[in-house]
Amino acid sequence: MPGAATATPLPPAAPTTQVDGYTLTLSDDQVRAGVAHPLTVTVSKDGQPVTDLQPYLDTYAHLIAFHDPDLAQLHPHGAVNGDHGGPTLSFDATLPKAGNWRLFLQFQTAGVLHTAAVALSVE
Repeated sequence: MPGAATATPLPPAAPTTQVDGYTLTLSDDQVRAGVAHPLTVTVSKDGQPVTDLQPYLDTYAHLIAFHDPDLAQLHPHGAVNGDHGGPTLSFDATLPKAGNWRLFLQFQTAGVLHTAAVALSVE
């Protein structure tokens, strides 16, 4: 069914975001368009590193990125390392365009799926 859509501006780029009591922090390395770069995310709760992430769809976290304003997307993959997940997650990513990107990261703890959103500026 057709409906009206309203564009919502992205928040300013920030290295941290919170969801469901968890704090996710992006590495502070500057990401450059068209260059392979690891995106590293650290997960904590109450100031403590989270090490009990559970595999969800065969990995400890999923990441999808959307470019503003054209909605180009990227779905980089991370790797499962060891028998527990966290606190650091790493994704191999090549963001093809400079500008602002909206990243959505999904991770699971205690059988609950969490989705965090963060804005990233790419040179």
